[in-house]
Amino acid sequence: MAGDGPTTAEDRALDALTRILDSAISPEMLAAQQLILRRLALAGDLFPSRVPPPLNITEIGGYLNLIADDPVLEAQVLAAALGVAGPNPSPGFDPVLPPLFFVDRPNDRPASVATVTPVAVSVRNDLAAAFDAAMAALHDLGGVLPLLAVGRPLPRNTPTATVPDDLLPFLGRSLDLVPTAALRDPSTDPLAVGQDAGAGPNVVVARQLDAGAPGAGSVSPSAWSLWACDDTSCTQSSVTGAYVELAPILASAGWYTAEPVPDPDSTTQPGSWARWTNVTGLVAGVTRFRDELELLHTTGEIAASVVRSALDRVWDGAAFVVPS
Repeated sequence: MAGDGPTTAEDRALDALTRILDSAISPEMLAAQQLILRRLALAGDLFPSRVPPPLNITEIGGYLNLIADDPVLEAQVLAAALGVAGPNPSPGFDPVLPPLFFVDRPNDRPASVATVTPVAVSVRNDLAAAFDAAMAALHDLGGVLPLLAVGRPLPRNTPTATVPDDLLPFLGRSLDLVPTAALRDPSTDPLAVGQDAGAGPNVVVARQLDAGAPGAGSVSPSAWSLWACDDTSCTQSSVTGAYVELAPILASAGWYTAEPVPDPDSTTQPGSWARWTNVTGLVAGVTRFRDELELLHTTGEIAASVVRSALDRVWDGAAFVVPS
């Protein structure tokens, strides 16, 4: 019967599309919903024109002259006249984005690990200036810092997914050094782990690769006791060379690793030396995971991720934990 449902193929297709969009929960489909609603709200045939149809190109030009100072509106009017999609997003429909975002930075890719080192890494924009300064200071001394990642995408919510124990990577607060950049041959690796002259705790160092760097002369060669590993064990050996301690440089940008750095066990279990974290601004007993997450991710991204069940966790000084 007429009026009981779609009567044409076009009506039936639109009805099916509407049902699909109504049940959507993924960020992509939610974005599609917003786009379709935006198009409907701005479609000319939904809002009848208050002026008669133009009779010729001169009248169209007159309308465009009235809005010549608004390029977006001008493009929309021209698109409506031609019957094509206008610019997006449209005025008044700009999506509300998180206040923070990731910016790309070029990565250090020394020849020995170039094939496994990303060309670029993403850094939180509020941490980027300090990160850039630390990298510049290391480069000035002739060292490099090959990185695997700084920020990670939110893990998808699946039937078997569980909330990761470490939530800092999803806040852009973890820094992973390329693990194969050290513990192979400390005399040639770009990074190394060991002790200055065999005394004191382990530290992570960068071998000076550029002796012509502006500040390279301030790094004097000295004897180090550095770790080298195979698949089952690790041993220390004496190596004389110019090495730069990473901790003071990265600490100036808010990045720290576990101290003291534990002895590595093998290349398959290298220890925590490659993981650095930045907890600047996190207040124990106060900072909620939800608040930090919403600084970087949209509501749709969070809703589609398994971490949505950890939103009420609170920072305890070492991790985000379920509040007592």
